[in-house]
Amino acid sequence: MNTRELKFCRLIYYSSASSHLTEREVDAILDEAIARNGKCGITGLLAYDAFHFMQVLEGDEEAVNKLYMGIAADPRHHDVRLILYQQIDEPRFSEWSMALAKLPDVPGRYIDNLYGGFKPQLFSPDDALKYFDMLRHYLQRAA
Repeated sequence: MNTRELKFCRLIYYSSASSHLTEREVDAILDEAIARNGKCGITGLLAYDAFHFMQVLEGDEEAVNKLYMGIAADPRHHDVRLILYQQIDEPRFSEWSMALAKLPDVPGRYIDNLYGGFKPQLFSPDDALKYFDMLRHYLQRAA
């Protein structure tokens, strides 16, 4: 019997969207993520602005690591960069197996004031997590 103790982690990355990516394909990414993540207990939130993706994933460390390796190989984006990887006791984004925030539809001045817009390549780990917290609160209120 496998008695491996589950370790939970949070992973945040950003990437550049492929130039030919359509809105329909972005919606398909969300549908795929909801189905896949629900099966393996991963939760999270994806931000997209037509140029970049930034995503937070939470769940069992082994499952999150495996998913991230698949994401990094996905041709719908490139230049995948890790922003944050940490072990956690409890998830922050457990409301969704995956949610999508299409930017700039989501308001928010924190990052705009700090970086002049959604520029995930400039985010520190703390700023990325604060940004996702802001998105989470906005999506909860909008629901």
